Amino acid sequence: EQLLWGDETPQGSVVACDIYDSAAVATMGDDEIVNLFVEELLPAAVPEFKGARVVDSYVKRFPGAVSWFSPGSFEKRPPLKTTLSNVVCAGDWVRMDAGSTEHGSKGLCQERALVSGYKAGNVLLSELGFRDGQKHPVIPIRDDEPQFAVGQSIAKSLGGFGIQPPWLS
Repeated sequence: EQLLWGDETPQGSVVACDIYDSAAVATMGDDEIVNLFVEELLPAAVPEFKGARVVDSYVKRFPGAVSWFSPGSFEKRPPLKTTLSNVVCAGDWVRMDAGSTEHGSKGLCQERALVSGYKAGNVLLSELGFRDGQKHPVIPIRDDEPQFAVGQSIAKSLGGFGIQPPWLS
């Protein structure tokens, strides 16, 4: 607080919210969207937001700004590590590495973009001879929840029999 507010009384917090696949709110006005977050969505996620007072707000719309990947395109994405020395790729659209270093959803997300940036920086630090203790730590993701793993297994099994699950049609 001292760094942010100095000797002044703290005025509050800045909260940024993103809506992906926003068709449900696309026709709402800016104030309606802000109210939806303040009165319903934020308190549902973090009860301490209940009764929060909005001092200022800004709603920006970017229709069509999110990339959509077609089925099977994951393998065609550029890798984090390239064949060029000191050149790496980062972003949610990058294949990080096979196996345990792949991180999170293979779709677009801010977290994946952030982690790929950490990993890309760590690759460059390795090439420059820095040790692991001098790199940015990356917390491994936890295993899929059991119900998701079962659903994924069933979907793969159905696909092997030529049956397409209804949610993919």
